[in-house]
Amino acid sequence: MQQSPSQLSALTEAVARFFPEGTRLTRPNGGFLLWAELPVGITTLSLFFEALQHNIAIAPGCLFSARDRYGNCLRLSAGLPWNAEVEHAVQTLGELAKKQIQRPSWTLKGKSRFAGGF
Repeated sequence: MQQSPSQLSALTEAVARFFPEGTRLTRPNGGFLLWAELPVGITTLSLFFEALQHNIAIAPGCLFSARDRYGNCLRLSAGLPWNAEVEHAVQTLGELAKKQIQRPSWTLKGKSRFAGGF
């Protein structure tokens, strides 16, 4: 399956539209991936488990660090052909992320963690 730059553009636009304000995107060199840094208060490992309940797969940022970094980051793939189903998945992911900001948090070792998180 051949990917096109328009898939990456569509994903970028959808993240800008649906994710919480303050989300920052970086496009690593090569490939069809986006690195998203979400606002403080979002734990992407918890988001990973919540997204799985909606059949949405993401790669939480903590998978890319051996030092407990990137807890509010995630990697998104633009490898699937862009369609309404993929757009809906991005919208759902954005809604789940926004809900995390609204949850009460508690502190563990100086880092924000969510009550009831994974």
